[in-house]
Amino acid sequence: MMGTVGGPIGQDTTSRQAIDLRVHRWLMIVGALLTGVALLLLSLLPGAPSEAVAMTAWVERGHSLLSWSDELLFFAVICWGGGARGLFGARKAEPSARINVGVTALTAALVALVVLLLAVGRLVYPVFEIQLSAEVLALVVSSTFGALHLAFLGFAVAAVALSWSTRAGLIGRAVGIFAAAAFIVGSFPWLTPSWWNSLVAILVAAWGVLLALATATRTQNPGDERRG
Repeated sequence: MMGTVGGPIGQDTTSRQAIDLRVHRWLMIVGALLTGVALLLLSLLPGAPSEAVAMTAWVERGHSLLSWSDELLFFAVICWGGGARGLFGARKAEPSARINVGVTALTAALVALVVLLLAVGRLVYPVFEIQLSAEVLALVVSSTFGALHLAFLGFAVAAVALSWSTRAGLIGRAVGIFAAAAFIVGSFPWLTPSWWNSLVAILVAAWGVLLALATATRTQNPGDERRG
């Protein structure tokens, strides 16, 4: 029986693990790209007015951008979350505080995107045909940008913590630090110009793709533990 540990059954299990890892990488890549596109659409919105009475007209002008961004964010969170869970859950290394912090920060960013998804959805989809007052609409808009701020801060912490442990080595660390700095500046979209917000959105997608491709994982043969 012991002689069959590394046989066809063990090889089939390893093959399935490798396929699962590829699927999770692609899920994370798709999630990052969808997130980047959604954030890019939001960056194309005109500057939000400071007067509550002008919020209704602002939402109407940006209705198409808000609607498409909202739809993309739903699939982005599912794909990115599922892919990241599969990749980082497949690591066979010793527990790392840096990885734990990075995964927690990425989770916080995805939760913030869910809040952003809900806020934007309320702006573009009438619930029971309830019309929001100008003051309530202003609150929802400010909550939208607040959730976006939180998401970028989560991405910034994740960029430093997770990029430090990739197969890209020093290049990956440098990219992570640069991305984190850009995310922190981009977390104030109401203060930065539209072109910068668009650039940061593209950088989120690029960083997510790099993280998915460079994350070090290792499949484990079922017989490894027995041999140990």
